[in-house]
Amino acid sequence: MTPLDTPSGTTSMTPAEAGRDRRAERILDAAAELLAVQGCRRVTVEDVARRAGVGRGTVHLHFATEEALFLTVLMRSLRWMTGHLVQDARADPSAALLSELARSAYLLIHHDPVARTVLTADSEALGALLGRAPALLGDLVETAERVADGCFEALRAHGLVRTDTPLRLQRHAFAAVMTGFLVSGPAAPGEEPGVAATAGVLAGVVRSAFEQPPGPRAAPAAVHAAAAEVVALGRRLHDRLHEEIVRQKLA
Repeated sequence: MTPLDTPSGTTSMTPAEAGRDRRAERILDAAAELLAVQGCRRVTVEDVARRAGVGRGTVHLHFATEEALFLTVLMRSLRWMTGHLVQDARADPSAALLSELARSAYLLIHHDPVARTVLTADSEALGALLGRAPALLGDLVETAERVADGCFEALRAHGLVRTDTPLRLQRHAFAAVMTGFLVSGPAAPGEEPGVAATAGVLAGVVRSAFEQPPGPRAAPAAVHAAAAEVVALGRRLHDRLHEEIVRQKLA
């Protein structure tokens, strides 16, 4: 379940739509369970249909292609993670600092079986899947890019992230650091203290590499102002993910 409420303006479903939605959720749950264990390359629509207790044709009533199905499973995970990040930043503005976002994202990924498997052990298949995303998900990919740019811009504008590197290169470097930590895994795989410790080291690396050089603590007003922008951007992405998931399920 996402920690955020349903986006405003979402209309109530008819009984028929509610039934379709429940069936689609059952299919997505089955796909998520399989992806978490086997990854994208080894799961087929037939496997998902069998797990969900429906026919292959029923799966395709909701999801035209295997790629659409798997992308919707990943969107559910991203919506869940985005919701948690937004809620954390609402409760504590310092959670919107880049180092804390990295720490939280790392922990959330390791607590989400689908994200953990796909991002850490199935990256090649993920790349191929994401290559199909723009054609299948409307403006969602563009929205996610704008949100990511906006978060960096907000942190840079309020003096919380270094500005001596172009934003695009800075984002690329940040993604490389995150990917390296995710692929390498925690210091003590499978052990909660190891995951938390590795997340802490990641936060330290991001703090040293991307945030302003050590000195006086950032002014609370700057942190609060940046957090408000990050929260608004995160909510925008969360709501767009929700809309796209609904569209895919009820198409």
